[in-house]
Amino acid sequence: MTNWHGNGGGWGADAPVFDWDWPTAADGGSSDRSYGLPVVWTTVQQHEPTDTSTGRNCIWRYDPADDPDSDQALAYGSDYYNEGMSCDPMTEHERRIMCFQAAELLYLHASRKGNPIGDLNLGYVYSYDRCEGRYWNRGAASDAPVTAEEIAAALEGRRAPFDHEAHAYEHFRKAAEADVAEACYKLGDLLREGRGCDTDMEEAFEWFSRAYALGRDEHPVIWGSAALRLGRAYEEGEGCM
Repeated sequence: MTNWHGNGGGWGADAPVFDWDWPTAADGGSSDRSYGLPVVWTTVQQHEPTDTSTGRNCIWRYDPADDPDSDQALAYGSDYYNEGMSCDPMTEHERRIMCFQAAELLYLHASRKGNPIGDLNLGYVYSYDRCEGRYWNRGAASDAPVTAEEIAAALEGRRAPFDHEAHAYEHFRKAAEADVAEACYKLGDLLREGRGCDTDMEEAFEWFSRAYALGRDEHPVIWGSAALRLGRAYEEGEGCM
């Protein structure tokens, strides 16, 4: 079990949308940043916010060491993603972005553990620019946030521009290469439109075909989405000539 300490024990019903910290190193006196991603304090909206309280309560301190199959990362990440989608973009703009930031960080944990659904979900976060440039994942390891100040700057969008479409392409491709049908046709979309990559109609057609073949055994929506793209490619003569 994760040891409860620090932030989660003192917020009460005034927790932020999420928070993070680094696990304690083996020597007990320093932070362990070797994994590259922090633990995540997850919270839920349980009461209407007031002038003195956010109405959120902390429910878990997500630690990747407790989640070998990344099921928790995907579950909490999806909860945050869905909450972000339910937020009003105008009146709840900051809460919306923070929900997507939490989702990104949790999905990164799943991706780090080799779970292709984590990559699929990251593809959606990045392709729609859900965090509006304020991402944890800033690209090359040499540019990864290390200090508290650098991390705050990254999450507040005060660092160099983030190529969210290139990252969407990277993660959709990882999931597609793991035979996730939905990722196959989303990767095809990026290749067809030249988003985050060079336009390649022939490769896009190959991924639409792959999605259609894999989608037979999945939800009808997945198979149907692949079929629509494949049908359009045949109708327009895109990549199949």
